[in-house]
Amino acid sequence: MKIKVFILLLVIWIISFAGLNKNVMFKKLPYGTIRLTDSLYIDKQPIKVSDYLEFLSDIRNSYTPKMHDSIRKLPLFGLSPKIAYHLYDSLPMDSVFYKRMITRIWQTVGNDRFEFGVDYRLTSAKYYNYPIVNVNYYQIFEYCKWRTDKVKMFYAVKSRNLRQRKKYPINFIYRIVKRKEWEKAMGTFFSNIGKLTNSRSNTIMNNIASPYQASKNFSYESTNAAEYLDDEIITIGFNWINAAGLGDVSYMNFEKNTDWISFRCMCEILPDTVNKPIIPKAKPLPKSKKKVKPKKKERKIKGIKTEKAKRKRH
Repeated sequence: MKIKVFILLLVIWIISFAGLNKNVMFKKLPYGTIRLTDSLYIDKQPIKVSDYLEFLSDIRNSYTPKMHDSIRKLPLFGLSPKIAYHLYDSLPMDSVFYKRMITRIWQTVGNDRFEFGVDYRLTSAKYYNYPIVNVNYYQIFEYCKWRTDKVKMFYAVKSRNLRQRKKYPINFIYRIVKRKEWEKAMGTFFSNIGKLTNSRSNTIMNNIASPYQASKNFSYESTNAAEYLDDEIITIGFNWINAAGLGDVSYMNFEKNTDWISFRCMCEILPDTVNKPIIPKAKPLPKSKKKVKPKKKERKIKGIKTEKAKRKRH
């Protein structure tokens, strides 16, 4: 009996551990990402100019960092679009925040005169599919936080009930990619990355931003813009070893924004603290009952009431 109860508790613990920590029960992956591990989903491509313009447009529609706490309090499902619109209407546009999020570049505006103005890639449609560049670390952090908020609101509006909501991740965040995660992605998706031809293979990295084509797989181009990683580390291109068919990724610290550095996001699935599985409590084993000898019933004798008379009778 004890062994059966122990096995039952062990099975319940394994199920609950898998549900709470790995959280891979959802059916639909975060949009634009590809699975790296059970809890990590990396963007297939770097963030494009069109993606960043959506971020800026939402700030113009009154999205601010202050809205983050309000969005966290919204229901996970059955969210009316009117409530979402009302949330935006209740806050004014933060013009200072908007200006801080605009990517800028030094431009020539006259004879020997330069101006740190708006990056021209934000004002021309031909750059929509180009990776966003000239972003600093603070802008990347705010973009990731905004993307987390918007995706959670989208899932809440898209799902009418809890059953539909469970098709999507429940608890997650978008953030910048860490170096170890980037190295894992390079190893995992190595076969999907286009190799350099012999004529283009060299130790000099061009890293000139060029457009990315839509792809169902993980995309990385060694001659395209470098990418930011966590702790202000950037990853630069490949030096191909043709004989072995392997590549060597270079890393360096770089704190300034420039026109040859972009980034992509990592979606990390966090433990589901909202829909914890109900773990039934095991019933305690019944205590063994000691056999108690029944007491001998005392014979009652009619007409004899005193103890002295009873003793005489016995």
